[in-house]
Amino acid sequence: MENPLENPTVKIETITTPEGNQVSFCPQRGGIITSIKFKGKEILYLDVATLQDPKVNVKGGIPILFPNAGPIESVQYPNLKQHGFARDSSRWKTEKTAQGFKETLTASKETMEMFPHDFRFFVDANFGEDGSFSINQEVENLGDREELPLSMGLHPYFKVPQDKKGGIKFNFDGGKFIEEQVEVWANGKAISIDNPKVKDPNAVMEVVIPGLGTLVIDASPEFKKIWIWSMPGKDFVCVEPVMRNKGGLIEDPEKIRPKGTFRSRVNFSLRE
Repeated sequence: MENPLENPTVKIETITTPEGNQVSFCPQRGGIITSIKFKGKEILYLDVATLQDPKVNVKGGIPILFPNAGPIESVQYPNLKQHGFARDSSRWKTEKTAQGFKETLTASKETMEMFPHDFRFFVDANFGEDGSFSINQEVENLGDREELPLSMGLHPYFKVPQDKKGGIKFNFDGGKFIEEQVEVWANGKAISIDNPKVKDPNAVMEVVIPGLGTLVIDASPEFKKIWIWSMPGKDFVCVEPVMRNKGGLIEDPEKIRPKGTFRSRVNFSLRE
């Protein structure tokens, strides 16, 4: 029986900057970011066995959720799965750069069966001059007539020892509620708060993680919600910028006009 950890068909691409920062990604597994290191310090959790097994969803890294974040129940999109199809696609076209990478996913016959819209989805992930790491996303509606609905998100898994989750400090508007609900989200039931950036354009989310440092997350206001989630016995916490709560693609989607472009951005930095 093949050892999934030795599966040679899954290739990880790694970019190391002259400043000593590093990002890794896997085009075959939905363009997922598998590692971000600030001066050698890893911030992401990754279950390598799930990365190497194409039959299961990857647990870890930063899966890209497109066109929907969360589950969807609708006769309008009967073939669209939870978290969309981008995270399962091996059709990403990628390019490495000096400070990161770029990747593009375009509509195909396969995606049309799940989401009947013509699109181009572009991701530019890179380290900036200040050493922070940004994920910039653009969605183009290539159609001529219909609006394109959108409720996408990102699903970062950050490293934290499973017995230290109760010690995480969420220093931003809504953070007290997250801390009070630790027994809920740490045991597999996600909670949702408003992205503080929606009300305050200067707001960022400071997450103090034991053993890691202060993670600063700056999610653009296009991501209206932040989901917090973990699993018992696992060494991660997910802090997920999403455009809407579950069902948003049907109930309250962002709508991109024909030939229009939608943009969003999330920035990460680490203070030790």
